[in-house]
Amino acid sequence: MMALPTQLAVRGSSALLTPAGAYTAPHLLTIAKCISTCPALRPAALGRRPFSTTAPSAPAESVLAPYHITWSPPSESDLSVRPVLVIGAGNLGRRIATVWASNSRPVVLYDSSLAALASATEYITDSLASYCALRSTHPGHVTTTTSLQSAADGNAEATPWMIIDCLPEDLELKKRALAEVNQHLKDDCILATNSASFRAELLSDAVPETARGRLVNTHYFIPPRNRMVEIMSTTHTCEAETMFPFLAEQMRRVGLEPVIVPPGLQSTGFVFNRVWAAVKRETLAVVKEGVATPKDVDALFRDFFHAGKGPCERMDEVGLDRIMEVEKVYLEERPELGSQSVVEWLGKEYVSKGKLGEKGSSGDGLFSKQEREELKTMRRLHKQVEVEETEGA
Repeated sequence: MMALPTQLAVRGSSALLTPAGAYTAPHLLTIAKCISTCPALRPAALGRRPFSTTAPSAPAESVLAPYHITWSPPSESDLSVRPVLVIGAGNLGRRIATVWASNSRPVVLYDSSLAALASATEYITDSLASYCALRSTHPGHVTTTTSLQSAADGNAEATPWMIIDCLPEDLELKKRALAEVNQHLKDDCILATNSASFRAELLSDAVPETARGRLVNTHYFIPPRNRMVEIMSTTHTCEAETMFPFLAEQMRRVGLEPVIVPPGLQSTGFVFNRVWAAVKRETLAVVKEGVATPKDVDALFRDFFHAGKGPCERMDEVGLDRIMEVEKVYLEERPELGSQSVVEWLGKEYVSKGKLGEKGSSGDGLFSKQEREELKTMRRLHKQVEVEETEGA
């Protein structure tokens, strides 16, 4: 059993941490409001890949909303007290929670693992104040819990106005969590999934017909550095003309930039990941075949695109296990991609050996931990030279 500290230091403030109990007991933690002047980080993103959509044009309205239910957005006063519930405290879940907690917004972060919540708490403590300082906003309360029911029915906070699924890319796992949490939510709560590969449509049978109209994809990248979010409907999404503008406006308030796939269109991989999937696939094939090392691939990529990072370093950031699972989904839908050997190689040479990238215990991935540190040092020195050249101009 893992012991957690009984008090957590937060920049500009402090928050009491409930002493850790048994793994089976609900665990709550509040990160108090705080203000800081620390700078925040940022870099860039990538591109390339054509996936076919399943609908060349928007279907008839009768197809789009067979169970049409009127949806109304929560009021401003509701938004100040009703939290966003993030399900999954992993690498992306904690980052998404940080962004939504800016601008004085309450957030509840759920995970079944106390260790994951402890790690997420450390990240949020270090990052939330910096992100708010960058945007001149004030942090909201972040509460963590191991009880999904209390998070959903308002025992941890007020009932959520939106839930965001940030669980691993396992369709059945996502369905089970969605079915469980939906039992305790109000009937106006937006059901969003951050899945990188599954269309929300594939989750619709996990909830009653009356709830399917609130099910959407909201695909984040690596916030708060990457601010873009893709929004996509299902064939059941109700009131998209009301829900999507509302959701886009709320995202902009916390510093995000939404891109909306036209309602009715279904696209596995959404927009950017259809482009990025081809880059990942060919990068891994080049490394697998011994055509080039990860170091050489990334050096070419950085030079040509004037990018801060190349595809290998970015895949190490996301986690090679997640990269593998996403590619499996694409391959299952489109066997003609022919990337089975690449997936098997990635699993055998990296994932099975615990070489997951930054998230792994060793920190090794396509790059070793030491090589990534050297790349970070190189970027800092390059940035310093740019500043000196500017000052001398």
